[in-house]
Amino acid sequence: MGLRTTVDIPCGAFICEYAGELLTLENNTDCRQPTQTTIVDPSRRGNIGRYLNHSCEPNCEVLAVRINSPIPKIGIFAKQNISANVELCFHYGGEEFFNGFSEGKPCLCTARNCTGVLPNTRV
Repeated sequence: MGLRTTVDIPCGAFICEYAGELLTLENNTDCRQPTQTTIVDPSRRGNIGRYLNHSCEPNCEVLAVRINSPIPKIGIFAKQNISANVELCFHYGGEEFFNGFSEGKPCLCTARNCTGVLPNTRV
């Protein structure tokens, strides 16, 4: 499906909030300091941000934004100038966390640097 912009978007511009149900996973790899990972799942509840697809060469990035609250909102921002009619996409796993995994759902983004696998989707 995907989401395309109808107007030019400048680099750094706020596009939308990535909203959904908050899921918390306990991560007990270190019993002295257990940590929690929070995931935003827009599959049942969400907004227009749920229609952004994954790309291994994204034009958007996801950033945590705190506005008068200790709980951050997730914002989607333009990583570069984006022309009208271009699909908006971000890297689902965060580009900095890719470590050569090879198991998971196939990635269909067709980017030059495509890893061939969607992040965080081990099957």
